Amino acid sequence: MQRYKVVTITHKTAKVNRLKDYLLADDDVTIYPVRRLNELKESFSISEILYLNTCNRVTFFFTHDKKIDNKFLKDLFLFINPQFNKDLINLHFSKTLVFEGEDAIKHFMGVAASLDSLVIGEREILGQIKAAYLNAKKYNLCGDEIRLAYQQAIVFAKKIHCDTRIGEKPISVVSLAFRSLLERQFSKDAKILIIGAGQTNHLMANLLIKSDFGNITVYNRTLRKSEELAARFKNGKAFTLEKLNQHQEQVDIILTCTGANFAVLTKDIFNKLVFNNNKVTIIDLAVPQDVDQEIIDSGFVDYIDVLSLEKKALENMQFRKGELYKAEAMLEEFLILFNELYKERRLELALGEIPNEVKMIRERALNSAFKKDIESLDPNSREILDKVMQYMEEKFIALPFKASKKSLLNKKFRP
Repeated sequence: MQRYKVVTITHKTAKVNRLKDYLLADDDVTIYPVRRLNELKESFSISEILYLNTCNRVTFFFTHDKKIDNKFLKDLFLFINPQFNKDLINLHFSKTLVFEGEDAIKHFMGVAASLDSLVIGEREILGQIKAAYLNAKKYNLCGDEIRLAYQQAIVFAKKIHCDTRIGEKPISVVSLAFRSLLERQFSKDAKILIIGAGQTNHLMANLLIKSDFGNITVYNRTLRKSEELAARFKNGKAFTLEKLNQHQEQVDIILTCTGANFAVLTKDIFNKLVFNNNKVTIIDLAVPQDVDQEIIDSGFVDYIDVLSLEKKALENMQFRKGELYKAEAMLEEFLILFNELYKERRLELALGEIPNEVKMIRERALNSAFKKDIESLDPNSREILDKVMQYMEEKFIALPFKASKKSLLNKKFRP
């Protein structure tokens, strides 16, 4: 199992915005770098490789006969990025994690199960690993050893999410904000006003759409972005932010997140949105806050802000970290099973060569070693000899399979 290797740079060792330095880019950066990966395999005598590139890690998972030393890493970095300063190449070693053998399998499985993720327990990484493997398989970059490790990593990841609570309790502010909204049991026809059309409110929109909220009005500084966000809803309407003070409809929910450094939702604007002293729920995900403090203190709003959500996110993260200890213990047990599975697979592949070897021995005996003796036999004797050879061939092929199966069964069921 020592053939398994991992060389990776992650959010734990390097700044996320510097991970791009370690990407294996092809001439066209928009496509999968199959040409470079094939060159990498050939240049470094790598048998199989899986290349994983996400927003917080660049990982090379491969099989190789030799130990990974500093010379290997130096050559690898210069291959990945020829722009690196050769005299300063050693600085990149500190940003690199190297795992070999069982440790490489342990790391890869931990990544698949999101034990090593920036957000512990997130499931997105599993889909990213699946995509990485399918690309490696599609372009013949990997074979049986990577396949076995990948399949078992998927099994382990599903087991972790099934047998622990590591994925429970949301820890993103957006997820927590939306859960708070659902807890208030609004009608699907609730009138929702969205202020700002940035990434955060697009993420909120994803959740609103999944839950069939559709009565949406969007206000944003630029009309184009307002229209893009509003178009995602069945009854979405879009306006520029300057028209917010002209809003004439009753509002049940206000979701706001802009990049302004002042209160976008003022007391005067808010008074135009409230009819018959109706209490409005406001989710303010902006920093600094988008809502005038006077509105918050008025008693007419149910106000949810970033600070309260971040406090809950921290509590939930601590809960997930508690589940992480359980998952890590399960990983140690799973590694033992994988080790046995790997040995069985190696034995299975080795035994698969026996039928061909026996057939070749038979052919050499008949057509070379004893050719003259056999030619002197009469047809009847030749027929009998051929039957004996056929019988012996079948028995010799079966013997190692029976012996290995018996050995494995005894090992598995030994008290």
